[in-house]
Formats: sequence, structure tokens, C-alpha cells
Amino acid sequence: MNRLKEFMKQHDIWLRLLAILLAFILWIIARDANNPYETYTLRNIPVTITGADELLSNTKLSVIEYTETVNVTVYGQNNDVTNSYLPSRVSVTVDVSQITDGAGEYTLTPEINVSMNGVEGRGTTPSRVRVLVDEVATASVPVRVDATGTPADGYRAGTPEPTSTKEITVQGPTSELEEVEYAYGTVDVSGRNSTFTSECSITLYNDAGESITGTHVTSQTDTVTVRVPIYPIESVPLTVNLTDGDTLTSEQVDVSISPPNVTLIGDQNTLAGITEISLGTIDLDTVRTGVAIEMEIPLPDGVRLDDGQPSTAQVTISVKEEESIATRSVQVTTFVPTDTAQSETPYTVSILTDSVEIELRGSESALGEVDVGNLSIGLTFDSVSLGVGTHTVRGVIAATGLPAGVTLVQEDVEVEIEITQSEADAPPAGDTDTPAETPAGEEDSGT
Repeated sequence: MNRLKEFMKQHDIWLRLLAILLAFILWIIARDANNPYETYTLRNIPVTITGADELLSNTKLSVIEYTETVNVTVYGQNNDVTNSYLPSRVSVTVDVSQITDGAGEYTLTPEINVSMNGVEGRGTTPSRVRVLVDEVATASVPVRVDATGTPADGYRAGTPEPTSTKEITVQGPTSELEEVEYAYGTVDVSGRNSTFTSECSITLYNDAGESITGTHVTSQTDTVTVRVPIYPIESVPLTVNLTDGDTLTSEQVDVSISPPNVTLIGDQNTLAGITEISLGTIDLDTVRTGVAIEMEIPLPDGVRLDDGQPSTAQVTISVKEEESIATRSVQVTTFVPTDTAQSETPYTVSILTDSVEIELRGSESALGEVDVGNLSIGLTFDSVSLGVGTHTVRGVIAATGLPAGVTLVQEDVEVEIEITQSEADAPPAGDTDTPAETPAGEEDSGT
């Protein structure tokens, strides 16, 4: 022991140990002076939601929206907290499985995890994370697509037809999902001269025709495949066939058709074979001159009328000025009714129509010889089948002694009649099913 003391005293061991300790302390002080501990803020650290499966399983709720990033405060030495790798080693999680109170907005405390030695998380800004949860549903909505732009000259775009799907599935909170009415998109047809297929972007719309934005509704797809038919267009004249009458022939009349032509859309080969469209046949013996006749426009197979084109045409027949053919309108006031149920009818029939205007055609001199008294209108009807009430029945014009060269323009007319209960068959006024009582004090005299 004495030798050890002498050795340590002789070689200054204590002083040397003290010097080493002081040097170590000075090194720590110098190190900390150059790399101090400090608080540092990491910005825009992503927030991760956990417990979503448990939330859905337990409450049928899903996370609709949440605060996606926060700023994280960390504490450590300067070299560590400013290390560029530190943000990737910091995670922020929010557990939503703790939500049990139903749909709504919650503020939850996030958890900070730091995987770097010597660095610890101190808090976040904001300190609580906003989470919106709601019940999520799905629905199918139709896809609508319109064409925009102008095709090549002589062509017209048809209605775009979605081919990949005519409906899409949308998903979102039930309350917001109810607003979605349809998915809508447009496809440009500028310069097109043939049918084509294209991809079309779609957007969700409400029933007011407004695009839906700022909601949590999503769709299964943002695009659909669309087929756009492009049709050649052709202007085709309208015609009529005329059947000559006794007093009027096709050579004596002018024909006016409104519209004179129509624009057709269809297959190019089909349109090439159409030179005109006939509205039908008009009998000149029965047509009233100067009065427009409405006729349907018949369409060949494989074509259709362009948008805005009428489906009927007005045809007016007029006598040429140089022709010596005249018309005369007269009022017929004589009616000859024939009731086929006359022998058994319990009704009385009255003619409500005072007169019917008819047209005669012929030369001026011949028309002047017509005796209107020789004109009558025959009516045939079954009063029992018709029953009590006001009815319109068909009448046939009969003419006797018409001058040569004069014809009736029309033979069929409509006449209004009224059918009432006959007075003989009507129950007496005040009649009842109860026999009248004998006045007091009088005896029934019998028969």
C-alpha cells in the first residue's frame, strides 16, 4: 500500500486523472456549445388515419374528410432536428376507432412517432385534428353526353351514345348523394364527316343542371367511351299526286306546299336514292280550292327529319287565273234525318246545326243556275246506340237538279244533333213509387 502511494505520488497520477476529467468536461461543453438542444418545427407532416376498418365495422361510418397535414414540434440537438431525413422519420396518426357517437365532425388528438434517437415530438399545430365521419352509400346515375362544335359542311351530328356504360356508380355521404342527378359530358364534333368514337370526361350534376363541386361524392370513373353518329344531310322537295275530277283537272290548278322541301338525315347511300317525297294523292273533285290541307310527311326507311323540321305539310290547291272555273259557297239548311232505331227508340232527336256551308264548282253561268233549295243533307244514326246527349254525326250532301258541269266539292259533312228522353216515356212530374193516400174522411171508391 505504501509503495502504491509512493508510486502515485511520484508519478502525479491524481493530477493526470483530474486533467483527463477536466478535458472531457471541456469537450462536452464545447460540443454542446456548437450543437445545442433546441425546439424545431417540421411543417406539413401528413396525417394518417388508423382504425377506419373498426369504425366501419362498429358504426357503419366512414371517414369523409380530415385535416391532412399538421406542423410538428420536435426537440433535440440542432444537428438532429434540422436533419433533412427527419421529416420522413416522423409520423402523425389519428385513431378514429374511438368514435362512437354517430355521424358528425370530431376533433381528435393526434399521436406523434419519431424514429430518430435523441429527438422527441413535443406537439402539433393544430393541436387537434378535425375528422368528419358519415354513413357512405352508393347509387347509379345515368350518363348524358352532348355534342359541341360544328361538323363539316353537309353533315349533322346525332346524339352521342355512351358505349362503355350508360350508368355510373357514385359513392358518398347519403345526404350529399341525394343531390346527384346525372353525370354529364361533352364531345367536340368540329369538322367531322363520319361517325366516330371518343373518350369523354364527365362531371356530376344536380337536377337544376348545376355541376356538383365541393362535396365528398366520388364516381367510379371520370371518363366514358362515346359513339357519335355523323349524318349527311339532304334537302328533298315535297310533292303530291292529283286525281282529275269531273270539273277540275291537274292542268287547271296550281299546287302550293308549305314547306316546299324538308331536310333529311340518314345513311348516305339511302339519301342518294331519294329525289322527292310524295305526300299522297288528292282527289280534285273533293278538294276545296284555297283551303289548306294538312298532310303527314311519310319518311323512307333509314332516314329521319332534321331537328326543327315539321312532321306535316300544308297543301293548298288553287285554280289558275286563266281557267274559266269558278266556285260558289252556299248554305244548306235542309236536313233529312234517318234514325235506324226509330221503331224502338225511346228518344227524341233534334238537329242543333242551323246550316252547313258547302262548295260547288263549275262555270260562272252554270253556278248561277243552282237552286239551293234542291240541296239537302242526309243524316243516318242510331239514337239507341248514341243515347241521351249531344252528338256529332256524319252527313251526306244530296243534290237534285244540278246544272250540267256543276259538281259538289265535298260530299261528307258533320252535323250536331241532340238526343233527349221522349215526353211520353218520361216519368210524370212528382211521380213516386208510394201510392197516394186517401184524404181523411173519404172512402176509397175502388174502380
